Amino acid sequence: KLTSVECTSPLLCRAADWTRTEELSIEPWYQGEMSRKEAEQLLKKCGDFLVRKSTTNPGSYVLTGMQNGQAKHLLLVDPEGTVSVTQ
Repeated sequence: KLTSVECTSPLLCRAADWTRTEELSIEPWYQGEMSRKEAEQLLKKCGDFLVRKSTTNPGSYVLTGMQNGQAKHLLLVDPEGTVSVTQ
């Protein structure tokens, strides 16, 4: 289970990022860092999805899914923030 760690120093932030990445890496839907184009090439049919680390927004994650033959990219943000939808 992912937990929130308060980053009071750069070292703690890096440790929290490493732990999060390690936990995600065991999930079949997590693909690590990849571009939009690479992600879209992995999706074949409606309902296919993956989570990837953004190449354009460092430290951010993106949910990429196939809907009606079109790839959708949703930037995942903290529940306290706002959600950006990109196509």
